[in-house]
Amino acid sequence: MNSMNRPIVASPFAKGRQHQLKFQSILSEAAQLFNWQGSRATTLADIAGSMKLTKTCLYYYVKTKEELIYQCYVASCAMWLERAQSSAQIDGTGLDKIVAMVRGHFYHYADTLNGKGQHFAMLTEVSSLEQPHIDDITARWAEVFGLCRSMVAQGIKDRSIATLDAAVVTLAIFSILQWLPVWFNRKHAANADQVIETVLDILVNGLAVQRHPFAAIEFPSLQELPIDSFDRDVQNRLKREAFCRVGSIYFNQKGYKGTSLDEIASSLDVTKGAFYYHIKDKEELLYQCFKRTLDVEKLLLNKAGEAGGTGINKVELALRYLFNVQFSADGPLIRYRSLPSLDEGHRKSVLKANTDNSAQLGAYIRQGFADNTVRKIDADIAQYVLSGAVEASPDLIDWVENSHEVELSAVYFHLFINGLKAK
Repeated sequence: MNSMNRPIVASPFAKGRQHQLKFQSILSEAAQLFNWQGSRATTLADIAGSMKLTKTCLYYYVKTKEELIYQCYVASCAMWLERAQSSAQIDGTGLDKIVAMVRGHFYHYADTLNGKGQHFAMLTEVSSLEQPHIDDITARWAEVFGLCRSMVAQGIKDRSIATLDAAVVTLAIFSILQWLPVWFNRKHAANADQVIETVLDILVNGLAVQRHPFAAIEFPSLQELPIDSFDRDVQNRLKREAFCRVGSIYFNQKGYKGTSLDEIASSLDVTKGAFYYHIKDKEELLYQCFKRTLDVEKLLLNKAGEAGGTGINKVELALRYLFNVQFSADGPLIRYRSLPSLDEGHRKSVLKANTDNSAQLGAYIRQGFADNTVRKIDADIAQYVLSGAVEASPDLIDWVENSHEVELSAVYFHLFINGLKAK
């Protein structure tokens, strides 16, 4: 009778299970390399070598890099969906469910950095895949987004979440999670509880000490602001800036691999020879796009500071200036998800300048501490969260229709300034 109700144990000796475990290990290793150095710079030989496998062994599991990138993205979408589904099923308010989902993502990533969890690929180069794969990943992500949006809608209905556009709020939440691998490091993972609670505090309660009213503001035009990194000759500067603006559009939409210099030259009605007179190759163009973006960020951050006012007012202006330029005739700015496609030297240069810009935003947060308009939280973590919000803002085009930029920026940054919690 002892055989009755015996628990079923998956045998580690079963060939199917061995194959699945090995495949998951390959996806984890590939995701880690793709996240750090980009798919362009990562070869199947790199992945095989890091796992001490032969290329023949790796080819048994995946035939091409395209297929491997796609499978990494499938695994990432499955992880996101599982996290959202488990959070949606807990008892509690809509806000409780969102907090559970965000907390779960952070703890999983902390485990990953501590060697206890699987790496998952950031969905940074979906547009460079073949069209059937793009369509599949897009559909999978729409399911994840829809489930999270339903939790936000529940929170609005049960009055645990402020009455805002659920799609905009959902993207703001995702911006925190998608930016997480950019800044959350092993030092943070070693002190995960405190870091995660700080992020959740911002998510729920926002930065402002008191409810901050968003007012109509006048956005600056880049035409009135000098961009110093380009050639002093006006015509050359304008041409190089045009290349960078159009290049940013293509890189943002198609990724590094999917962007063609021929298309960029054609869209500007110039010959490839004229293009190469100003830009030597595609990697150099991507780097120049980042340099322009960093210059624009610095100018707008300084412009917010020059406007005067309290710390929270400067934070609002900085965020909304950066948001607006993405949707204006002066935009777009390059998305930082293209950063792994730069060579190591250029990447370090961009990260250094980005850190400097982020510190300026941090200075406004600290001013808010002094004038009692910003709650006393970890300013460094707040900088990371706000940087992720700006980076993700262009994705609103995919989820929100017929929204005026001024109103949209106020709704989008409400989460970060005033928090999700209904007051």
